[in-house]
Amino acid sequence: MRRARPASTVEDPDDLDAAEATALRVLGGAAQSAAGLQRRLEQRGYSATAATHAVERCRELGYINDASLAESVAARHRRSHHGRMRIVADLRARGVDAEAITTATDALAAGEQDEAVAAARALFERLDRRGAIDDRSRRKIGAALQRRGFSGDVIVRALRAID
Repeated sequence: MRRARPASTVEDPDDLDAAEATALRVLGGAAQSAAGLQRRLEQRGYSATAATHAVERCRELGYINDASLAESVAARHRRSHHGRMRIVADLRARGVDAEAITTATDALAAGEQDEAVAAARALFERLDRRGAIDDRSRRKIGAALQRRGFSGDVIVRALRAID
């Protein structure tokens, strides 16, 4: 879990240019959603007005794109065999808007069943080298898939597919 940085004191909380410069430094470290950048600027001591201005300016310049960020984060989670629920939770925590989340996850929803089956098979091979699934192995696989963010329905279908 990330620790919140203590609010630093800025000379003028309403300084639009300083807020914009700070926003560009933040974006130089990692991509941010508009809401996430707004939150970080306010945590650093800028007024809501200055932070909003800086976010809008960065959006105009093309440095902030919530839809692109959502697609990138969702694709990274998919490569790690994470399910839709985990992806949505991460995107919400980053402050990505609901429309961008829906767009990013709907594009990946079609392959979720196949991803869950592939993840279940990989887990099965690691947990049970004998080639037979017992109840304990099924519970472990189901719990691991649930921690990865797959829904109960998808987990049941994945476990049936590896039987």
